[in-house]
Amino acid sequence: MDRLFQDSVQRKPFSLNGQWLIKYDRQNQGHSGGYQTGRMSFDDEIYVPSCWNFQIGRYDYTGPAWYCKKFSTDQTKNSRFIFDSVSGQATVYLDGAELGGHYGSYTRFQFDVPSLKPGEHTLVVRVDNTVNDVDTMPLKFVDWYVYGGIYRPVKLEQFDDVSIDRIHITTEWRKLNVNKVTVKTVVKNWTHSPYSDEFELYIDSQKTLQQKVTIPALSTQEVVFELEDFKPQLWDTESPKLYSFQVKCRSDDLIERSGFRKIETSGRKILLNGREIFIKGVNRHNDNPELGYAINGPLIQRDMQIIKDLGANAIRGSHYPNDPLVLDYCDQMGFLFWEEIPFWNHPAESLASPVLETRARLAMREMIERDFNHPSIIFWSIQNESKSSSQEGLALFSKLASDIRMMDSSRLVTFASACGKNDICFNLVDVICWNTYPGWYDDDEPLDSLDTRFTQILLSNRQWLDEQKQDKPYIISEFGASALLGVTTFDEGRRWTENYQQKLLTKAIKALVESKTVQGFFIWQFCDGRTALNRKVSIGRPRTFNNKGLVDEHRNPKLAYYSVRDMLRDIPTYA
Repeated sequence: MDRLFQDSVQRKPFSLNGQWLIKYDRQNQGHSGGYQTGRMSFDDEIYVPSCWNFQIGRYDYTGPAWYCKKFSTDQTKNSRFIFDSVSGQATVYLDGAELGGHYGSYTRFQFDVPSLKPGEHTLVVRVDNTVNDVDTMPLKFVDWYVYGGIYRPVKLEQFDDVSIDRIHITTEWRKLNVNKVTVKTVVKNWTHSPYSDEFELYIDSQKTLQQKVTIPALSTQEVVFELEDFKPQLWDTESPKLYSFQVKCRSDDLIERSGFRKIETSGRKILLNGREIFIKGVNRHNDNPELGYAINGPLIQRDMQIIKDLGANAIRGSHYPNDPLVLDYCDQMGFLFWEEIPFWNHPAESLASPVLETRARLAMREMIERDFNHPSIIFWSIQNESKSSSQEGLALFSKLASDIRMMDSSRLVTFASACGKNDICFNLVDVICWNTYPGWYDDDEPLDSLDTRFTQILLSNRQWLDEQKQDKPYIISEFGASALLGVTTFDEGRRWTENYQQKLLTKAIKALVESKTVQGFFIWQFCDGRTALNRKVSIGRPRTFNNKGLVDEHRNPKLAYYSVRDMLRDIPTYA
């Protein structure tokens, strides 16, 4: 995957990006037609990475499509095909033979091919972004656009003897001091003989530890380095200190970047390195009107700069794992990040599906494994606005919360609830997050009295939480109003105008800060985002966009941006 730092010195990955052939398969006849061989007539060429929805005539295409790429290698090598993200269900074929499949649109997957022979090869990928009303992630009824395609990079890596497959960095604390750092790597021996070598750990290019290790033939083994005298500078929003970790041996090396910070709760407080923080966040879809999910590095950087200018200190990756570049920028710019799986508005009957449970738990595991080393991530989120008032929700979300804590005890668990006082899953989380839309969805209260109404809601919610013995931090995870860029009026009470959004947000933020009931908020949302073609959603979305952004989809600022910026800059991060 593309990163903001060099992730290996020795590897020479072979990019499979660029022009591919594509065949759309609306009738789902590809398997019987032998499309997996790549020997069929194609509809078009398509650039990878991209979303097919931006090809002329394919804007609304949902279903399977077959991608084909021919490439050549010049010698026999142990090979790995890496896909950073493919929408929906992917099935991969090499020279007509199936390598395997993967479900889930937002995380990386790979296939190993030992001793790939030299010569020309044909790589075929069947991509299917079909969604339904029962067991897909997301469902058909969803308030963002479910693009199709291979929309993040594809590459081929080749190895001689061993590959260092993952670096996993954990920290033990003594109060607020780092007591021990453990660097675990997973090493694969591709050969039919044991592999013995010196494995070395470098921190910021300085050799720190080494050990002799023997990896049995055709096996995978952990190599562990323990640092008990390493006293790093801590990472925080004001000084986001990062360290480079390189593990190397004779045949391979891998580099990861991380930082050290302690995130915890104390009663109703959220503490970062022992200091009480107040979260000033925005929700952000990783979407662009011309690129969809395939938003590139310069545009991601521009988004991060705009959010920093806004005065925000946190970003929620709504509603799915974001591009790793987003997390790299958060790490080095000092943003706090909330990451979640694409579990949006699933009803009770859907939550009872065994297929959905399997997909959700896989998505959670892949997200945490991929992004574990990012210090910016403080929340792992189970879901958004699904039926957490149901026994079906309680059963499934209990499993997901348990999975998170087994994989990572260093971060806080949460989800965004739309069930309010009917929610029965708040016992599962460390931080209670509540979506509420007074002045837009929740009521028809006059705009002039919205600050009073919002204050009443916040106090009522906190009182109810106290009655439920939920002495935990409480955050408003969504609030806002839609505005069409350029639509202004002398009458601030007119919905869909920039004036209405500006006044609603300023009143809401004032109430949030002055009520002293919450430990932060996330504005819905940073930028306007394309919504689903589903009529139930799009009929209430002018231009088929969710228009609640502080900036529009092209990142042009609305009136609210400047008013919110003035307010956020005056709210301190630390108490």
